Amino acid sequence: MRLLHICSYYIGNKLYMNLFSRLSQLGLKQDVFVPVKDESHIGSNQLPAEYHDINYSYRNMIKKHDKYLYKNKITKQMKEIESSFGNAAEIDFIHAHTIFSDGGTAYKLHQKYGTPYIVNVRNTDINFFYKYAVHLRPFMYKILKNAKGIVFLSHAYKEKTFSLLPAEVSEAIKDKCRVIPNGIDDYWHSLHSPVKSQTPDKMSLLFVGLIDKNKNLGSVIRACAILADQGKDVTLHVAGSGPYEERTMELSKELKIEDRVKFHGYIKDKTVIAGLMEESDIFVMPSFRETFGLVYIEAMSKGLPVLYSEGQGIDGFFPDGEVGYSVDPGTPGSIVSGIEKIVQDYEGISSRSIEQSKAFKWEEIAERYKELYSNQPFRFSSET
Repeated sequence: MRLLHICSYYIGNKLYMNLFSRLSQLGLKQDVFVPVKDESHIGSNQLPAEYHDINYSYRNMIKKHDKYLYKNKITKQMKEIESSFGNAAEIDFIHAHTIFSDGGTAYKLHQKYGTPYIVNVRNTDINFFYKYAVHLRPFMYKILKNAKGIVFLSHAYKEKTFSLLPAEVSEAIKDKCRVIPNGIDDYWHSLHSPVKSQTPDKMSLLFVGLIDKNKNLGSVIRACAILADQGKDVTLHVAGSGPYEERTMELSKELKIEDRVKFHGYIKDKTVIAGLMEESDIFVMPSFRETFGLVYIEAMSKGLPVLYSEGQGIDGFFPDGEVGYSVDPGTPGSIVSGIEKIVQDYEGISSRSIEQSKAFKWEEIAERYKELYSNQPFRFSSET
């Protein structure tokens, strides 16, 4: 099979490298089209030469005005693809890694050559393009209706997207939607992580992420203050930095728990993060918005029960109590309640967290994508 990836965000995230390398190991020949806005980005994250069945084409073609001339942009991308990879009619399948930035081009190629395609729904598709580019919504509906498959990173994001779409569009696409999460780096799976134990009145919480309004560290600090008032010996480790860092430090002082909240700053080294996880009991990050959140799975792989927000991120992948609990991110008392419920079955949840994290291996995820690529029921069946 000859597979074309259209991947506008390839240089910004190494998850694509993980997926493409595993697909190569499954025997797929892959063409990877990467539009960039600066020559310095050409070659970024390219897999080594040993992956000889992966053919890259980086094109320095993204301009500032493209956001205003969307149809012109996807036409340019289509022409670049046709000139980069030989006979485009010989491409068996297209994987567009976003709806708008990549899916529009896949749709145009499908119109011309009948090539089936799937699209991934990403954060920018819903929270930027769909929200602000209202004039492009009818075209988005065509992209979705003509796609062979539509892939969401989480159940919560699928539900959110369906709540925004017209009923007629939702009905047309519901049977071809799949939830396929991203995987975590092999590093986390390679670590030996025993089931953790915990003392009820002494707990170490961990937050890893950008310190901004969305990630909601303030509510976690307020929850810690409640636990401290209850007589619990609680410590919160914070790995991250961001625009709300100073104000959350001030909040911990106002609540008189600054000695309990340890700010470690931004940490890039995975081994240091893993060390913090080993020292901690529960991972807490009740974001207001979360597309998926690999860090929850990384924490689970180290045996940490997790607290996550209702209707966001990993909510929907596991029943409440399986690997942790969903909470109301705006209510510190809900966070406290979630922590208390985890403590009641700590070792059981820790054990299940380790086991459930194994489902997020790139080998398994690549197999699921290959299944979508291989089952090709149509060519030249495009709606206009």
